[in-house]
Amino acid sequence: MAYKDFRAFLAKLEETGHLARVKAEVDLRYEVGAVCRKVLNANGPALLFERPGGYSVPLVTNCLATRPRYAVALETTPDMLHREWVKRTSHPLPPTTVKTGPCKENILLGDQVDLFKLPIPIWNALDGGAYITFPCHISKDPETGERNCAMYRTMVHDKRTVGILAAPFRHLSLQRAKTPDKPFPVAIALGLDPSIHIAAVAPFPQGTDEMAMAGALRGEPVEMVRCETIPLEVPAHAEVVLEGEIPPGVLREEGHFGEFTGYYGLRLPRPVVEIKAMTFRNNMIHQAVYEGKPPNEDSIMLAVPLESEMLRLVSLPGLRQVHMSVGGCGAFNAVVSIEKRFEGYGKMMGLAVLGAWAGRQIKNLIIVDEDIDPSDPRQVEWALATRVQPHRDVEIIKEALGSPLDPSLLEEERATGHARTSKMIIDATRYDAKDFEIVCRPQEEAAARVEREWERYGIPGI
Repeated sequence: MAYKDFRAFLAKLEETGHLARVKAEVDLRYEVGAVCRKVLNANGPALLFERPGGYSVPLVTNCLATRPRYAVALETTPDMLHREWVKRTSHPLPPTTVKTGPCKENILLGDQVDLFKLPIPIWNALDGGAYITFPCHISKDPETGERNCAMYRTMVHDKRTVGILAAPFRHLSLQRAKTPDKPFPVAIALGLDPSIHIAAVAPFPQGTDEMAMAGALRGEPVEMVRCETIPLEVPAHAEVVLEGEIPPGVLREEGHFGEFTGYYGLRLPRPVVEIKAMTFRNNMIHQAVYEGKPPNEDSIMLAVPLESEMLRLVSLPGLRQVHMSVGGCGAFNAVVSIEKRFEGYGKMMGLAVLGAWAGRQIKNLIIVDEDIDPSDPRQVEWALATRVQPHRDVEIIKEALGSPLDPSLLEEERATGHARTSKMIIDATRYDAKDFEIVCRPQEEAAARVEREWERYGIPGI
């Protein structure tokens, strides 16, 4: 049964031991970020700060920062994540519109709006201000009416204005470009059923309705309600909804911000959203994520749907497993295992992966044989060491689409947001496999006997 709302998911996390409550008062200025950083480094639980900065509004972080918690969010198990994703997303469930919902329990309009009713942290030492870090931005194409739900970082400028960073190739920017001289409506929803957040960051092909995919992931349509001041619909069970417009030609300095890459990026003039209405639930909860050097929540949020979409959409036969590494920020480094059908097939598969919409951010791609576990860095390193000749097996592709948040790019590439990067394919499959060296293993019968009788050896911790 689908989670009705964010609160039901929180209850499940607490019930299953994935949530810790922080009862002590914690300063929103840097202290919350420092606590999150320490817990993430230890692969610890999600956190519910009961008194963040003296607020009575709880702050919840790190809900999807591990694969087991991600699996709880989709009501499955870590080993079934990819299979369930492929099965469920094959049958989108469009959302339904209802007359009202819990997100309408409180309605503030115009000058009543005050973003500082929410406990919004300053997360890292050089952040330019307070940031809302887990927002779902909902917009519609002014010509086609296609809805999009995506996540863009959101800097709080004042009680009614936020700044956003959206690269030129992102949906929101492409939609705005169609009516550049008119205010562009945007709704920002916070605190949602986890399937909506998951769908919002998934690399679905352009034109996909993320709300329909969220319905597919949760197994029930998402209930939506109409906004008070703009022509959009939002999840009825959201904790908070901010209704606003991006005015044409208005820019304000945005940044610095400690991003999921572990770097701050550039401080530049960027668009703003002027908030016209703020609606929220009674006893609202603010959901956020800590951004910074991996491990972090983003590395899991990006990795799992990217892996799953590759398995769903890459049409070449023989794709076995896809793994996006945490150290690669969940987006930049990929390892793919394949059934190698003939020489050259590794690079052929590499090009198919990089050419898929889901693979647009991948920068370093390693192709391995199916006897290598892509999620085990020791096995991958062994394949690199023993199956690769660089002059033969490494290909560099220039001027491909990357990420404007990649700190290795030149500043002008990051500043424009167009992000042209080079990409590397390493074919770490066995060359001329029929004559390749034989992998050494223990004698089969002895290994089986050791497994059966392991306890008699008295070796602890294995």
